[in-house]
Amino acid sequence: MKRILMVLAAASLATTALAQERRLGREGMSNVFVWKSSDAHSEAISLIQAGVNETNPALIMRLLSCIAVPGDKAVVTDGGFFSSTVLLTSGDQAGCRGVVANEDLGR
Repeated sequence: MKRILMVLAAASLATTALAQERRLGREGMSNVFVWKSSDAHSEAISLIQAGVNETNPALIMRLLSCIAVPGDKAVVTDGGFFSSTVLLTSGDQAGCRGVVANEDLGR
């Protein structure tokens, strides 16, 4: 029983640290892209590197869950090394779920 309580306490602390509200965006940004999934994020990066955003932006737009404004707040629901899954909690896109690059997550 004591071991179960210790495991639950550790899990609770880990979840508390992860589920923090954070501001989106970096200095100089006008938009923060929230992608439908990690795969959509990776695909978008590949398409942008190939210049598809210049010739056919609709192929990239379909990969977006929403476009947030810097300063909007989000809760990180699953953190990763390069990107994190978030739920927007403020702004016009509140309620939107998706993946953002970790460099676009403020403190």
